[in-house]
Amino acid sequence: MSIGAAADYVGVSVETLRAWQRRYGVGASAVTPGGHRRYTFDDLVRLRTVHDLVQAGASTAAAVRAVLGPPHPLTTPEPDEPAARRLVGACVELDGHAVRQLVGAALAAEGVVRVWESLVRPAFVTLERLPLPPARLVGAEHLLSHVVTGALGARVGREPADRPAVVLACAPAEQHELPLTVLAAALAERAVRTTMLGARTPAATVLAAAGLPTSGRIVLYAQMRLDDPGGAVRVLPDPGAVVAAGPAWDDVSLEPAVRVCNGLGECLAAIGTG
Repeated sequence: MSIGAAADYVGVSVETLRAWQRRYGVGASAVTPGGHRRYTFDDLVRLRTVHDLVQAGASTAAAVRAVLGPPHPLTTPEPDEPAARRLVGACVELDGHAVRQLVGAALAAEGVVRVWESLVRPAFVTLERLPLPPARLVGAEHLLSHVVTGALGARVGREPADRPAVVLACAPAEQHELPLTVLAAALAERAVRTTMLGARTPAATVLAAAGLPTSGRIVLYAQMRLDDPGGAVRVLPDPGAVVAAGPAWDDVSLEPAVRVCNGLGECLAAIGTG
């Protein structure tokens, strides 16, 4: 099938299928002699399953993992370095001191982007897969999140004061703000000011922040499905200043001027610093 016919069968837009192929590696497995992608029956089954899981409340990344199975190098990096394995072990043992030492030493040596991509993010993915009792898993994840938030927060605030700040806000129903904390620290390394509004930012608050002379680009993060897709974006006067970050935007129809990204490197590039 062509991409248009596949989109009709799966029940999503052509743009969504392209985004899933680009970001998660799930999509057409056949290519014509002319270089056009074609969808096989197995491709359609996988994509329809991803769609059904997303409709049931899963994130796109989680749905792809369920369909393709671990490991999937585009979305589920494994901790293949000794430091990453030690970090996972320290989290499982709820050893806060060891977690702080490992994260702090890595940040000092390698910087935010490298630490997030090769150490912290793989550790989170691995923790999700471990057959731990729920109470221990929650403790390990909360410990890692708390340590990373504190370590990265200490790196923000040294940027030049004469530049507009990038406003970082979660969509109104989104409570996961750690990715924005990581982005703020990565921007600070690049001498870019940020204003963190954090979790569950009302659309009216984002609009007010966008109208201030001290504000530059607006980053709206969403990991969970959105009750009002695009609502927080539609209220903003300049779509070209908006960066829609996170997997929840994959299925949302936005104005072409809005930059959509999923991943730290993509977000930095969309802001203009990558």
